[in-house]
Amino acid sequence: MFKTASIILLLSLAAGAWAAPQARIVGGREVDIAKHPYLVSIRYRSTANDSYIHKCAGAIYSARAVITAAQCVVDIQPEEKVMVVAGANTRLGYDGMPYPALKWIHHTSYSEWTVDYDIAVIIIDDTFDFTHTLIKPLPIRESRPANGRLMTVTGWGYQEESGPSTRTLEEVDVPVVGNDECGSLHGAGEITERMICAGYLSGGKDSCHGDTGGPLVYNSELVGLVSWGRGCARPNLPGVYTYVASLKKWVEDTIAANL
Repeated sequence: MFKTASIILLLSLAAGAWAAPQARIVGGREVDIAKHPYLVSIRYRSTANDSYIHKCAGAIYSARAVITAAQCVVDIQPEEKVMVVAGANTRLGYDGMPYPALKWIHHTSYSEWTVDYDIAVIIIDDTFDFTHTLIKPLPIRESRPANGRLMTVTGWGYQEESGPSTRTLEEVDVPVVGNDECGSLHGAGEITERMICAGYLSGGKDSCHGDTGGPLVYNSELVGLVSWGRGCARPNLPGVYTYVASLKKWVEDTIAANL
């Protein structure tokens, strides 16, 4: 879901990369939400009679704000409702604490073709209960981790490229891949300064469908958001994440303007 953009497909075909970008945990392990109390499940429903369905993940940033990917909110219809579920281990279960979303704002420069500026803020209608051990905010890391450093990504996405989704929370550690190297693998011009890449060149471990918008974390700080990739855990195709520090001012300005 999400991460597919036709222009990137055309560019990748021209470059000889025959795998289309996919909405991007493969090769991971089950984990308890207590280890990642900033993680939330973002759920939608189209009508009052529908059940809420998990679509994306996100990270709690402040008492009323969640950071996620722009592609998670850009196509929300007026009649749809959005719920942020914090402290949940399961993707569609009844555990966790639901918080209705009041507003969702994506970056105006976000492009579904290039998947650049892939960031959004969700403002909840209440405030997160930070006295609860399973709900905590996550600060933004100001600098890029060095190439090769292991970062952790969590989510409820596919366990392999063709599915199925996991019902329980999983995490996987993936190393930073430099933007120059990542660009040479994905194609010229594909990787911008607002992106950061992570993954093993041998493949086997990655974020996947359903993890979109979820946090990429290093030393308990937010580095990236699951954004795009070609398939899941394929060799020589590391996952591409929104580099959040490059857009921190937009995040803070957007929160201030919408509270």
